[in-house]
Amino acid sequence: MVGVNTGMPPAELLEAVYARVATQLDTPSIAEPTIREWLDVVVRSPQNRAPVRVLLAALLAKLDRPTIDIRKPYTAIGSADSYSGRTYDERYLTAFIQTHRLPCNTTTAFLTPAFRNRNIVLTPDVNLVGRPPNVYHALLQLLNSVHAGAISADTLLAETIRQLVVLRDERQRRLAAILDDL
Repeated sequence: MVGVNTGMPPAELLEAVYARVATQLDTPSIAEPTIREWLDVVVRSPQNRAPVRVLLAALLAKLDRPTIDIRKPYTAIGSADSYSGRTYDERYLTAFIQTHRLPCNTTTAFLTPAFRNRNIVLTPDVNLVGRPPNVYHALLQLLNSVHAGAISADTLLAETIRQLVVLRDERQRRLAAILDDL
């Protein structure tokens, strides 16, 4: 595990997690079925890719600054434990996603309607008003699970990246099969 509070810069931390999971693509790291189900909903949603970027940004921020509240990705909240999810998204995730061709939005999730102009704590009872609603519900449950200590940010980040790589590879195999059939 990369671990929390390694002192590693966020971009290096992402690459270290990627290197670790790239060798273990067949080995899920989450045993708890409910958390696995929520993560699957967020990662594999074909209709909405913004929540997975919010999750990645929040997890990276939590590993970079362990004292933050992962559910507070808005500096407008104004508390010492809030942070800028958009900054983590734009500064570190954009290049990481592009480099590894991960199946995510190409731009920040924090400009999508559900996440822009907010200054609230993202708790499970928040209605983010987006489609499909189960993706937003699952995201909020995952953030709350990290906050409550039910799963570590490191484990969830690694599993999120692992699932994105698996999804990327599945899509590439399907495309190759289609091209072979032509």
